[in-house]
Amino acid sequence: MTEIQFYILAFIITHPFAFMLLVAWSFLAKGAALLRAFERKEKGWFVALLLINTVGILEVFYLYTKRKPKAATHKEVTKVAELIKEGGEITYDDFAKVELKVAKIKEAVRVEKSEKLIKLQLELGEEKRQIVAGIGKAYAPEDLIGKEIITVANLAPKALMGVESHGMLLAAGGGENPVLLTPEKEMESGAKVK
Repeated sequence: MTEIQFYILAFIITHPFAFMLLVAWSFLAKGAALLRAFERKEKGWFVALLLINTVGILEVFYLYTKRKPKAATHKEVTKVAELIKEGGEITYDDFAKVELKVAKIKEAVRVEKSEKLIKLQLELGEEKRQIVAGIGKAYAPEDLIGKEIITVANLAPKALMGVESHGMLLAAGGGENPVLLTPEKEMESGAKVK
């Protein structure tokens, strides 16, 4: 299934009444006008109405495919992570809220009074971003500089020990020895993970 087909199907499923009204309006009003112009051999009107109908379809496509996803909250991402960890199922809509991107670590320093937390300055495409990660027992800050990592880019900011973290990195395992998830090959920072 292509992305366009998915969005059309999603629109039909989530907005059945609006879809029926759209279909009825298209076939009854526009269809009748198109048919009448065709029967009367009014080529100018026929072409104009056909273009207007096409624009209407494109408007619907634009509205439902170009919507910017809202930033996922820390609670939503945590909920999704817990469901995955427990083997529970999540919906596509839950997963679609999480925007994963490649980021490059430019600077890394330990957070004062914490053994686990490291403050990272990231390059995320054109954007600079700061996140705080609990990987201090597994990684020395100087070893992280230059690494490419996978981040949750649309996570709402949150303060950890008084330091703002705007995002989250992905790591496998837990406890004392998490392993950073990194791209297999060098990637452009800011690249989306699909």
